[in-house]
Formats: sequence, C-alpha cells, structure tokens
Amino acid sequence: MQSAETERILTIEPELRPWLADAIVRFRYLHPESHLRTDDHSVTLTASSAQMAGLVQDLMFCLYRQKIYSETLPLRTMLIEGVTGFARRSS
Repeated sequence: MQSAETERILTIEPELRPWLADAIVRFRYLHPESHLRTDDHSVTLTASSAQMAGLVQDLMFCLYRQKIYSETLPLRTMLIEGVTGFARRSS
C-alpha cells in the first residue's frame, strides 16, 4: 500500500537564504523523485508521507552543508596555496 503524497512548507531563515539555490541543486540530484517549489523565503516539498521526515532532514542538511562549504572555501584555498606554494591571489 502506497502512502499518500503530502505537502510541507519549510520557512527558510534569512541567514540561510543565500545558499538555498545551490542546496536545492544538490538535493534534487540526491532525490530526483521529490518535488520542490521555492519562493523568496520558503520551500514547498511534496512527497509521500512515509518519506517526508527523511526528505526534510536531507534538505536541511544540504542547506547547512552548502553554507559551511561556501564560508570555508577561502580558508581552504589559502591553506592549499600555502602548502603547494601556488598563489593565485592578487596583492
């Protein structure tokens, strides 16, 4: 017996909105069967009732992961440049 599809609206905090588009790209790759709609401050997720909790968790994980990736990229770039001796920075 299949679960009925449900819809859940997730409000995205202003602090996380800059990374929403990239997080959704990653999420859609991981869950092509799910359906998402976005606007400026929320995401509407449509999926089966049985999958909803896991999909919400995965979407939020993708969002936090993208935020952390973006915020630490300059530091990782500097570390790699320091170790390899290759500097792309313009002074």
